[in-house]
Amino acid sequence: MSNEQNKDQNEQQEELVVEEKAPKKKKKMSKKMIAGITTSVVLVAAIAGGAYAYVKSQTVASVDGERITKEELYDSLVNVYGSAAVDNLVTKVVIDKEADKRDIKVKNSEINDEVAVYEENYGGEEGLKSALEASGLTLADLKEDIETNIKIEKLMAKDIEITDDEVKAYYEENKDDYDTAESIEVSHILVEDKETAQKVLDKLEAGEDFADLAKEYSTDESTAENGGELGFIKSGEMVEEFEKAAFALKVGEISDIVKTDYGYHIITATDYKEAKESTYEESKEDAKEAALAAKISSEYSSWVEELKTEYDIQKNI
Repeated sequence: MSNEQNKDQNEQQEELVVEEKAPKKKKKMSKKMIAGITTSVVLVAAIAGGAYAYVKSQTVASVDGERITKEELYDSLVNVYGSAAVDNLVTKVVIDKEADKRDIKVKNSEINDEVAVYEENYGGEEGLKSALEASGLTLADLKEDIETNIKIEKLMAKDIEITDDEVKAYYEENKDDYDTAESIEVSHILVEDKETAQKVLDKLEAGEDFADLAKEYSTDESTAENGGELGFIKSGEMVEEFEKAAFALKVGEISDIVKTDYGYHIITATDYKEAKESTYEESKEDAKEAALAAKISSEYSSWVEELKTEYDIQKNI
C-alpha cells in the first residue's frame, strides 16, 4: 500500500462519525487530535502483543480447506499498516520522553475535561462509546490520545509565540464563531408512530410532566434519561421541520406533533437567547487560545520531525 493510501486511511479513521436517532445531523467528533490513534496501530499492536504470542501456525480462516494462518495474518497487517503504525508509536515515545525531560505533566482532570466535551458532542456517555466502538477504539484509547495531545500542546506552547496582530487577524477571519447566534433551548419526546405521539400529547395537555414522559416514551436513547433535553440549538443544526417548530415556540410552550424522518416529535422550549454580535475585546482571550491552537496544528508536522532528530531512532520495518 502506498504512503498516500496509508495517509487517506488514517485521516478517515481519525474522524469518528455516528448516526443519531435524534433529529440532529451527523456529527464529527470535535477533533483537537494532532497525533491520533488509528485502527492500524490498534490492530498491529494487538496482533504483535497478544494474539501473535500464541501458536503462529494457528488457523484463522480457510478456503476449500486451504488454511490461512495467524502468521500470515500478522505478516499481512504489518505489510499494510506496519510503517504508519511504527511511525505513530515512535512519535508517541518521543513526545513522552520530551515531556518527561521538560517536566510536563498531564492531570487526570485535564483528560476527563476533554472526555466530557466529547460526551457532550455525542449526546452522552453511550453515544461516545458507540462512536468509539464503530471505529474499533475504546475509551482508554481515546484517553491515551488525549493525554498525548495535551502534552504536544504544552510542549509546543513553550516554543511558539503568537502576537496581538495574529490574534486580531484570527478573530476577524473567524468573527462569526464569536458572535452569539439566536438560539433556543429545547427538549423533545420522539416516538415511532403518530398514535403514540397523540397519546403523549394528551397526557401533557392533562398536566403530566414532560421529563417524566420523555423517560417513559421517548425512543431517543441519547436524551430520554435526561428528560428529552437537547440543550440550546441554533439555525442549521436540526432538520428543517424540527427547527421550524422549535423556533416558533415561546418559552414554556409545547408544540403540536412534528413529523421528521426520525419519527414523531413533541417539543418544548425551556429558554431563549437573542442574537448578539461579539466585540474583539470581549473575545480576545478565547481568540488567542484558538489562534494558538491553530498555529500549533499547522506547525505540528515540522515541529515533531525536528524533535525526532534529537533522539536516536532505529526502525527495522
